[in-house]
Amino acid sequence: MNDMSSPVVTEAARAAAEAKRRRARSIAIALGLGFLVAMFYAATIVHLGGNVANRAI
Repeated sequence: MNDMSSPVVTEAARAAAEAKRRRARSIAIALGLGFLVAMFYAATIVHLGGNVANRAI
C-alpha cells in the first residue's frame, strides 16, 4: 500500500531540491551581475578622474 505514495514523496522531494538549486543559481547570477555593475561603475569613476565635477557647463 505504501508503494503508491513513495513515488509521490520522491517526486516532491526531487522538485523541492530542484527548486532549491534553481534559487541558489539565481542568487549566484544576481550577485555576479551586481559585482560586474559595481566594477564597471568604479572603473568609470576612476577613468573620469576626480575633476569631472569641475568642468564648465
